[in-house]
Amino acid sequence: MTSATDAPARSAASSRLLVLAVAVAAVIAGAAIVIAVRPAAPAPSRVIQLQTLNASGVTGSVSFTDLDGRTRVDIDVDPGTNPDMPAHIHPGSCVNLTPQPKYPLENVKAGRSTTVVPASIEELFAGGLAVNIHKSNDDLKTYTACVDIH
Repeated sequence: MTSATDAPARSAASSRLLVLAVAVAAVIAGAAIVIAVRPAAPAPSRVIQLQTLNASGVTGSVSFTDLDGRTRVDIDVDPGTNPDMPAHIHPGSCVNLTPQPKYPLENVKAGRSTTVVPASIEELFAGGLAVNIHKSNDDLKTYTACVDIH
């Protein structure tokens, strides 16, 4: 038999157990929320080196970052003193470039350009495309740097 004095002790223990269970559930729920809203790991990217053309002295790299079906294209060149160099992704190769660009890119200004293009990184690296940098808006026929995307 249980006495009347045992009931409050059991009730207090049950209350502490309930509070502990609620606290553990709150911690687990909080951890799940943190995991759900945490930024995703950086998307895979690829970097390729530009080839200098026409004794321009322009060197640098082109980085491609996957953005879920789109791709951010970052161009970094030296020297960064060229004020405004048009850049494009063209069909073809650096040796046999199709003049009409497939994807226009932001002009390279002070050595940098960033553009998001509406193609996946896989599409861009499937072959048959090249990044080309022109000398200026006034001299689009002179290519300063190029790289085949593969």
